[in-house]
Parts: sequence; structure tokens; C-alpha cells
Amino acid sequence: LYTFHGGMTAVIWTDVVQMFLYVAGALLSFYMVLEAIPGGLSAVIPEAINSGKLQIFHFENFNSGIGYFSNTYTFWAGLLGGLFLSTATHGTDQLVVQRLLAARTEGESKLALLSSWVVIFFQFTLFLLIGVLLYFYCQSAVIPPPDHLDRLYPLFIWGHLPPVAAGVVIAAILAAAMSNISAALNSLASSSIMDFYIPWRGGEERSQAELLQKSKIVTLFWGVVLLGIALVAGQISESVLEDGLAIASVPMGALLGVFSLGVLTRRTAERDAIIGMSTGFLVILYVTFGTSIAWTWYVVIGSLTTFLVGLLASYLLPRKQQWPANIAAQ
Repeated sequence: LYTFHGGMTAVIWTDVVQMFLYVAGALLSFYMVLEAIPGGLSAVIPEAINSGKLQIFHFENFNSGIGYFSNTYTFWAGLLGGLFLSTATHGTDQLVVQRLLAARTEGESKLALLSSWVVIFFQFTLFLLIGVLLYFYCQSAVIPPPDHLDRLYPLFIWGHLPPVAAGVVIAAILAAAMSNISAALNSLASSSIMDFYIPWRGGEERSQAELLQKSKIVTLFWGVVLLGIALVAGQISESVLEDGLAIASVPMGALLGVFSLGVLTRRTAERDAIIGMSTGFLVILYVTFGTSIAWTWYVVIGSLTTFLVGLLASYLLPRKQQWPANIAAQ
């Protein structure tokens, strides 16, 4: 509703408040879980090291051939897959790009983009450490983990934190969810109006008030769609985070590939980009449903396929005849 009424301004400012809320909630839950473990941090660290819970880099053997790419979390999957995925999400995805375009200057958008990795690194480290603590808490308290491990964190909060602390942390989880969904709704509404409605219905001639009204209707429509997807995903998904990243990685490769064609080359035409993007999308669909390759490689494969096929098409297919500048001017 606040996305419906406030648009991009509401999304950005509520994101700021929600970020402080869920980081505060994470810090609070980190402290509470640590307090619930006998011996505290001094007991957890040696056990975590011995059990491999603090191992960051996983160097698998390349001799396993195609089987190497079936491992989701390896050093090269993280480095290359993470590099391509981050470039796609932060450089081409409407979800992030619309926020960068909302900055007053190009310098501010660059500063926001570069400084975001500091915040992301901190919050990822914090939540990973909470996961390690929850692992040892279940062992020390002899509590069997739930069937869906995604539920472990909220179950601990609901069952083992005092009322005020539980309320703050649950609000923090909801804040993180609201932050993502509000940005997604705003992005979907913007793309629907600018990329589909205006070209289809000649929206350039329509008033800004009318386009705003249409965007609000589209926001409500996408809200219902995403609600339905969430209800289904909650029933069939083993890990919402991994499944979400895997699904996002399917189209992201083709998107990054066609973006790279436009930025890094000068000879590719629209036809070449469409051929490359279609090929890249079909290849990644085959990789997803026809092979055991892990999702961390999807964006790498999709973007490279799109870029190389589009570039090759620009050399193999006949070019449109270009008139000399003086003749074209006449």
C-alpha cells in the first residue's frame, strides 16, 4: 500500500528505516543466541573451526570434469558466479538501476553502488554467524532442527526470546521482506508502464496523471501475483533463498549478455542482440532442466552465450547498407 501511494520516494525512505531495523534485530538475536549457548563464544569458536563451519574457501578438484560444476559452493563458482550475478543485479536489473537513477548526481549513484558492498559484507557476515550459532545451539540444547531449515531462525525467535526482543526481531524479518517486495513492486510497475503500456497504447501523448494512475493499478496487480507466488513457494521450496537466486539467475544471464553487447561493441544491431539473447535464454533453460550444473554458474553461461552468439551474428549476417553522411544529409 505504501508503494501504491508513495512510489519511489516511499520505497527509498522506508528501505532506510527497515535496514536499521533489521540490522538491529540481527544484532539482538546474535546476542540472545550466544547467551543461550553454554560457554558462549569461547566454546563456539573451537567447535566451529573443528567442524568446518568457519571454512570460507572450498577448492574442489577440477579433475572431476563436468561433475565439478555440479557443486553449488566452490571457490570458482563463488568468484566467477558471484561476479557475474552481482554485475547483472547491480548493473542491469531495474530493481537496483531505478534507485541509482533516483540519485541527484552520477557521483552520488556511484558512491551508493560502491559503498553498498561494505554494508552487504557486514550483514552477510552477521547472518552467517547467527546460522553458525543456531547450529551449535541445537546441538547444546538437543533440539532437532525443523524439516525446512529456513524455519529454524524464526522458530528460535518465537520460542526462546523474551516478548520484547522477539517482537523486535520478528519486525526486523518483516522489514527485510517488505524492503524487497516494495522495491520489486515499484520496479515491475515502472517496467510495465514504460516498456509495454506506453509503446502499445501510445502513452507519450497521455498526461502524467493518467500514467501515474495506470502505474498504481499495475502495482496492485503485481502485488496479487507476487502474493500468489509466495504462497506456492512456501509450500514447495526447501530453501527460499537458494530457489530465489536460482530462478533469478535464469534470465539474468541473457540480460547481462545483451547489456554487454550494447556497452562493449559498436557493430551489433537489434537483430543480433535478439538472436544472442534468445540463444542464451534457451541454453540456460537446457542447463537448468537438462543438466546437473549448479545455479551459481547460470549467469556465467547465459551471459557468455548471449554475448558471443550476438557478436558472431553481427559478423555473419549481412549488414544494412549505410549511406555516406553527405548523401544521407541531402
